[in-house]
Amino acid sequence: MICAVVGGTGWQGAGITTRIAAAGWTAMIGSRNLERAEILQENLPPFVGLPAERFRAASNVDAVKEAEVVFITVPITGHREVLETIRPHLNDEQVVIDVTAPVDPDNHLNEIWPKEGSATAEAQTVLGDEIEVVGAFKNVSATMLLNHTMPPNCDILMCGDDLQTKHQVGLWIKQMGFQAYDVGKSEDARTMEGLTKLLINLNYSYHLNQPGVKFMELQRGMKILPDDDLFKKK
Repeated sequence: MICAVVGGTGWQGAGITTRIAAAGWTAMIGSRNLERAEILQENLPPFVGLPAERFRAASNVDAVKEAEVVFITVPITGHREVLETIRPHLNDEQVVIDVTAPVDPDNHLNEIWPKEGSATAEAQTVLGDEIEVVGAFKNVSATMLLNHTMPPNCDILMCGDDLQTKHQVGLWIKQMGFQAYDVGKSEDARTMEGLTKLLINLNYSYHLNQPGVKFMELQRGMKILPDDDLFKKK
């Protein structure tokens, strides 16, 4: 499978690219600056210990044209512009996975929310209903993505409007080394994307090393459970 990583020359893009290659697929590193993409194509494989033939450099548009799956990994400040640029080159057989979180690139403790309410909703609006968009990888650190041989410290949350598409994306995410959870439609993505700032706050305030979100069930066999009889007069 060929995957485009639009805006792939930042840290999050490098991390997603690594996970694509680790799954055995081809990663098209897209960028507005082809030279920057070519540099990453040369340097990233030995850095993460993966075969060089799984990495290719291209412009954002050329990467999209060849891909079956398109990952959007640009900062929120350039999100809409990049989506508008690639829109004419997408087709309805492709799946777009929007990774962008509404974090201000100049101050990670600030958020920049698009008028649609979330980056996922903005992507779906700009690309149109005929393109299936799933928001995912919003709350995972680039460090965790790059360390593809380690057990993940987090799960991947997904939002999107098409159930079948989310099921397929969940299978791909599993091949990329993570457990995926469908947590709602695109209108619910604001809640999911807002977790990113909370995780950054934890990192800054408590020096937690790249914290993530992981779902845990209550231990089986608990003796004390909620019971309505507790609120009834005896």
